[in-house]
Amino acid sequence: MIRIGVLAKKTNLSKRTLRYYEQIGLLKPSAIEANGYRYYDESAVVRLHRILLLKSIGYTLRQIRELLGTQKVEGEREDWLDSLHRQIELMEKQKEELSRKQYYLRSAIDILRLRGVNGMNDLLGVIEGLNGRPLVDGVVAAEFGDELPVTPTQKAILQRLPVWGSGDERLEPLLALFRQAAEMRSSSPHSAEAQALAGRIDAVSAEMFEGDRQLLDLYWEWMKPTTGEEPAVIGFDSGLTDYVDQMMAFYYEQKESEKDEKT
Repeated sequence: MIRIGVLAKKTNLSKRTLRYYEQIGLLKPSAIEANGYRYYDESAVVRLHRILLLKSIGYTLRQIRELLGTQKVEGEREDWLDSLHRQIELMEKQKEELSRKQYYLRSAIDILRLRGVNGMNDLLGVIEGLNGRPLVDGVVAAEFGDELPVTPTQKAILQRLPVWGSGDERLEPLLALFRQAAEMRSSSPHSAEAQALAGRIDAVSAEMFEGDRQLLDLYWEWMKPTTGEEPAVIGFDSGLTDYVDQMMAFYYEQKESEKDEKT
């Protein structure tokens, strides 16, 4: 038999942890001398290794105690199989929850880069807006349903669009452009600076929609919120979309005028 200090060193645990395991009935010493020294025999050491193994794959101490305490030799295999299946199911739930939290963080970063943040309430509002939306492959995908009258080809283009929190590099230039638009809202959408920005937004958007400008127009109309409504795309409030609308409308008018002049 070995003393508690030796066992602690062999397993990289503290003596306090081993005493706690004893206290909760998880690992009893094989012998306790009158002076309080605790000793563990081979079966206790094997049990401790089992405890540590189960702990390393996500079992709680309570689960381990119940599992090791209720097993009988006769049904040991079935008990272990049942327990391991339950543990896999638990891990799947935990993985989904972790994936959701990671998505919230990535999306919050994207959205705050778009519109900035004035304080904790803004940040909480962003996360609240994302909460409850179903995750597909780790992101909240846009759901169009039958709202947009599009062809199968156009629907495929929509499904290829980058979404918040996906880490898609295509979002980078678009975020920068719309953030600039958000910062310019106090100025005229017809100014030279606004019109230069409109040209860049038009070029990046057209590329993202694979040259299908009809689809781009449909998507923009779908995602624009009316006053007081929650935006279809978090971060694009009515103030921003109204400003971009005016900016882009003037930009297209100018382009049409230029065409007419040439003809």
